[in-house]
Amino acid sequence: MPLQSMVPMLKAAQQGGYAVGLFDVHTLEGVLGVLEAAAELRSPVIVAPMGMPRKAAVALIRELADRIPVPVAIELDHGRDFASVMDAIAAGFTDVMLDVSTRPYEENVSQTKKVVEAAHLAGLGVEGEIGHVGRGDTYDRFEEVRAAFTQPEEAVRFVAETGVDALAIAIGSAHGVYKGEPKLDFERLQEIRSRVEVPLVLHGGTGIPDPDFQKAISFGIAKINIYTAMALAAVDTLREKLQNPNVRYMELGRAVQEAIKEVVKHHMTVFGSAGKA
Repeated sequence: MPLQSMVPMLKAAQQGGYAVGLFDVHTLEGVLGVLEAAAELRSPVIVAPMGMPRKAAVALIRELADRIPVPVAIELDHGRDFASVMDAIAAGFTDVMLDVSTRPYEENVSQTKKVVEAAHLAGLGVEGEIGHVGRGDTYDRFEEVRAAFTQPEEAVRFVAETGVDALAIAIGSAHGVYKGEPKLDFERLQEIRSRVEVPLVLHGGTGIPDPDFQKAISFGIAKINIYTAMALAAVDTLREKLQNPNVRYMELGRAVQEAIKEVVKHHMTVFGSAGKA
């Protein structure tokens, strides 16, 4: 199926009460694992290539997406500035995210609005972030994490002032491995959902219990980003395979691909996107 923007995927998920997964990849094995999972489960999927030559990554994903009967989008995840976003647009991404959430509110608005104007002219969807999703290795200092949670009133203003198509919010999730247990603020999520119309995004999905994923989706999350779970599974698989001194190089790549695929299939099932393509 030809590449398409994530925007119609997320609107359908929002209406249907499920979430679409974004999966960050930086190797061929990652790309293949994610797309094989999507094809097998007939799930829409968003791929976010990172650390790969962008035009080459888009060409690869486009070629593979054409061979499977499910919607595939390619998003720039956590673009840090206007130039990076423009480079992704030129490379053929279907959607972009600008993340300047650590900057003052007015600067976040002005930069995100600039990206929205340029991306919409090119026919791309845009994700912004208000509040700040930090890292799991700071989670032992939870009050610092809480201080960066999204304020519902700011979320309303941010969407109105920027025109973003999707909004990443901070409600207790974090990137990487958590020091401690994730604590999602579902009451805050419900308030934001009741006041903001665009699809809501949860970053830092690895480590969140499956029932909490499903509760967050029932309260309005339409997109969830996953990376660390795939990376950990790939490393564990390699450690196991390398205990065999006669293992062949090609076996390693295929094992990593399969490990990533299983992680992706698990999350697609939990998110409720399986069978929605």
